Amino acid sequence: MSTGAARPRRDGRIDGAAWMLFDAGRAASGLGLGYFVRRDPGAGDRRAALPAETDLRGLDDEAFRRLWEAARPLTPTERRVVDAQGDRDADGGADGGADGGDVWLAQSVGPVWAEGGVAAGAVGVRLRCISAERPTVELNGAVLERMTDAELVRRMRNPAGVHPSSD
Repeated sequence: MSTGAARPRRDGRIDGAAWMLFDAGRAASGLGLGYFVRRDPGAGDRRAALPAETDLRGLDDEAFRRLWEAARPLTPTERRVVDAQGDRDADGGADGGADGGDVWLAQSVGPVWAEGGVAAGAVGVRLRCISAERPTVELNGAVLERMTDAELVRRMRNPAGVHPSSD
């Protein structure tokens, strides 16, 4: 994958668990996606709306907790994928993945009733990098529930048949 700038991030603790909050992208209106990644194995990721004026560097612990409490878990049609070969910080640490590497959000797209390839042209997987600024990747005809993380990472890196989005 091509290199991209690291997205703004703030680390914090909620009830003893370490979390990373990423400013995972902004709409033209300024509304953002706040994405919480749990550093320790355990409960899944969470996401919340970030108001336009929110700057993660200025969040105190109370504001961090309020955002976490407002956040919602991923749906059954979403999951975190970590590209372990993603960019590394100068100190050798990952740009953001609790497991090392870049963090991506994989989301199923298309009609949920499209089982068994019935609507292969209408379904797919959208992959958005949470930890760095990278183009969104769209895998047309793919079914998230049937793909391993390794397969998703391989398909992200190999653009054959992949249609990048405009963001």
